[in-house]
Amino acid sequence: MSQIKPDDVGLIRILQTETPSSFRLICFPESAHSTAYYLSLSELLLPTVEVLAIQYPLCAGLEDDDRLTDSADLADRIFGALGEWMDRPLAFFGHRAGADLAYRVAERLERETGTPLLTLFVSGRTAHWGMTLGPPALGCRIVALAGEGDPRTPLRGVRAWRRRTSGRFDLEVFPGSRYYLDSSRREVVNLVHDQLLSQVPVDAEWEAGAEDQGA
Repeated sequence: MSQIKPDDVGLIRILQTETPSSFRLICFPESAHSTAYYLSLSELLLPTVEVLAIQYPLCAGLEDDDRLTDSADLADRIFGALGEWMDRPLAFFGHRAGADLAYRVAERLERETGTPLLTLFVSGRTAHWGMTLGPPALGCRIVALAGEGDPRTPLRGVRAWRRRTSGRFDLEVFPGSRYYLDSSRREVVNLVHDQLLSQVPVDAEWEAGAEDQGA
């Protein structure tokens, strides 16, 4: 595929409320044309979680799942673009092919910075590529989401994500097949919100309260 220029990768951010969010959720869509859904989640997650969606380069042929999944160069560009957004606890949410890409960037983040994500959410995807022996590449929590009737993501393959982390693994199964992000939107939002809030250290809660009071 063609080389990807740094300026081709963008993060689309919803306008923030006056109160700073406790977390940032970086969303990795399934294609270059599917960012709108993730931006709509921000209305449900703010002010606790700030949502940013990755905008893939439209000129790089990334409408195809395999190209998105196999693009190591794109993962590098996204990692570079995240530099200014790492000042708050970070989580990734990747759907379908975006789940593979989110995993690649999470690996790079942990390897380069030594700081794991709070949570990697992988949605509608089996862990079917790059299986190797040895210790898991990640130390963060992985939460896998799946539709109970999706023939393209059998639960056995979705559970294989547990081998990718030495941290906690959770599997959440939603009614329906491939379109549970729409049919169970509120449930997905509650899952993201509750998973992130469950990991807030007491010190972080105190500091956030002090900042809000102008300390």
